[in-house]
Amino acid sequence: MTSHIAKHVYIFDIQVFYSRKRSDKGEQAMHIVILGAGAIGRLFGVYLGRAGHRVTLVDPDQAIVDAIHEHGLGFMEQGGNDPDAVSFVPARAVPHAGEIRKTELTLLAVKSFDTLTAVQSASHLIGDGAPILTLQTGLGNIERLERVVQSEHIVGGFTFMAAASLGPGTVRQGGLGKTYLGEINGPVSERIRHIARVFTEAGLVCTPVHRIIGRLWCKVIIFSAINSVSAILQVKNGHLLESMEAVTLMKRLIDEGRLVAEAHGIDLVFPDLYELLFEACRRTGQNISSMLQDILNGHRSEIEAQCGALVRYGEQAGVAAPTQQTMVDLVKLMEKKAAGAWAEEEGR
Repeated sequence: MTSHIAKHVYIFDIQVFYSRKRSDKGEQAMHIVILGAGAIGRLFGVYLGRAGHRVTLVDPDQAIVDAIHEHGLGFMEQGGNDPDAVSFVPARAVPHAGEIRKTELTLLAVKSFDTLTAVQSASHLIGDGAPILTLQTGLGNIERLERVVQSEHIVGGFTFMAAASLGPGTVRQGGLGKTYLGEINGPVSERIRHIARVFTEAGLVCTPVHRIIGRLWCKVIIFSAINSVSAILQVKNGHLLESMEAVTLMKRLIDEGRLVAEAHGIDLVFPDLYELLFEACRRTGQNISSMLQDILNGHRSEIEAQCGALVRYGEQAGVAAPTQQTMVDLVKLMEKKAAGAWAEEEGR
């Protein structure tokens, strides 16, 4: 257990670190709040913290908060397995956003089903000059955000970076990829360019774009296939390309997702979704998908925000997505089994 004095020494070290980074770069560090200290939240926290920005993560899991408070964010390079190879980056963590007075940017990195709760708790941080940026892979999150904050304070985004959580406060890089940001309505603005520069300078290669909604749909369609099939087969992303049956199944899921998007008039910006699928699998070949991580850890997955959302949007437009529905059913059965629900029912 870290003593009260040691904790104050650690906080002092963080302040010295930020001050040094500011003077080295000749620019003022941003205060960035990250809602959700899962794999992607930690990964972005590592990159932004290493660049000298003041990072505060918000997560209700006290074990995660304690680990980050005591050691900072742990980081392991892609492909690493040696615990001694973990480096630590200064960061702060709190269990509730109410403990934070203000910030310059809020990143939303919680699971889709936690979006509303997370944003409601952090609504006081969002406003003019302090937007919220969603980095989630799912449909419906922007609509949930709009129930709490004004649309002009929302920035759309998603990332092709990949990561896996290791213990309560450490993350392992799972694959490199671009991050895309854009206004949910309108052309690329100066604030989008500014955030993109901040990310890119931190090592998170970021492209400011227009038509962010169409691009997000492309990613959701692709990862509705990668996440669900990898979770059911329980294999790393790269192994999905080694089986013709798995490739055929993923193509079928993509075809259904494309038909749903087209029925809603969504502009699918990426012209070749199959190639996007193959490239994503190759780039994150050694990564365990977020959905498979959830199944292995007995956690609830985002199947409803991905395959389930495509099914619901399809129903609205009169377009059937039977393969997507089958994946929803199978993953939910796996969640139930992993959580021990069947064993509990049998014991009654």
